[in-house]
Amino acid sequence: MRLWTVQHRAVLAELAGGLTGRWERVIPTWLPAYAEMVAEMARRGVDCAGNAPIWAWPGPDDRGEQVQLTAELLVCPRTPEEYEQYVILDLRVPEPLVVLSSYGRWNDFLEAQFAGRPDAMDWTIDPGERKRSFTAGVQACLPRLDPAWVLGSRVWTAA
Repeated sequence: MRLWTVQHRAVLAELAGGLTGRWERVIPTWLPAYAEMVAEMARRGVDCAGNAPIWAWPGPDDRGEQVQLTAELLVCPRTPEEYEQYVILDLRVPEPLVVLSSYGRWNDFLEAQFAGRPDAMDWTIDPGERKRSFTAGVQACLPRLDPAWVLGSRVWTAA
């Protein structure tokens, strides 16, 4: 499956041996939600081996406006120097290792968690979500990043 992800440049040095998500890098208030994502991944047969999931987005890094906008909304860089701290990786990941879910529903789930409402995550993806913009689209979670999956990488720059 063709995906892309935006990561801190430091991952390039770690990527040669394979990269896993680290729980200590997860914002503490997000830990319960991330744990629920790992549990859903396990229910779907994807084992994170005790690690945090890694987020990606469907489609190739076509260097287009949608990739740029999505990355900006995720990272919120303010200066050219902040953009340059990140890379965008273009990936081809074996489909059995990709767990897709609704990004809109994920944000609703996060909001409920932050508000102290332990609502269950609705894991369904509406047919139209695959065609919509980032704010209502589909996200992908991976158990790790294998260097063999990387088709290309680029330093992220402001549009």
